[in-house]
Amino acid sequence: HVVHYPLREGKIFNFAATIERAEWDEKAWTAEGTKQQCHEDYAGWHDDIHEMIDVSPKLLKWAYLVRDPLSRFAYGRVALLGDACHPTLPFLTQGAVMALEDGVVLARCLEAYDDIPTALQRYEAARLERDNRMVAGANDMVRHFHNPDYRDPVKADAYIDREWSPEAIAARYEWLFTYNVNTVPV
Repeated sequence: HVVHYPLREGKIFNFAATIERAEWDEKAWTAEGTKQQCHEDYAGWHDDIHEMIDVSPKLLKWAYLVRDPLSRFAYGRVALLGDACHPTLPFLTQGAVMALEDGVVLARCLEAYDDIPTALQRYEAARLERDNRMVAGANDMVRHFHNPDYRDPVKADAYIDREWSPEAIAARYEWLFTYNVNTVPV
């Protein structure tokens, strides 16, 4: 799938194109890509996609790797937060939100409990289910964004009507926006 949007008051444009591959052959998490490879990856796509590829000053490839959620992330006097304990695909666009929520809840726990191990255990208890649900939800978005039904116009229309209706979207994502870091029990 492709996502594109302006940045810096329209002075630059971000073009994010996602292709599923069976493996990542690069030694690093990122590598420079080529326009030729990007055109090949999006062969048959709308001309606008190919124009964006052509005018891109630089193309980078990033490894998006699925990680299973952790069963815990607080150990004695040490706790993880943000990507350290719940690296996630960017498909729910909640990675930074999760880190900020973790930070607020961790601060509340450290303020509420004098004993640091207890505070960290309370932090984990308050965050684990939500963080893991976000990771699972982002992983599940691959199925929604890259569903094979999109290849057939009739199936695509039915899939979009079923999976992307306002009701389906609300049922799938409303929980993201009803969580309150200031009131979650710690």
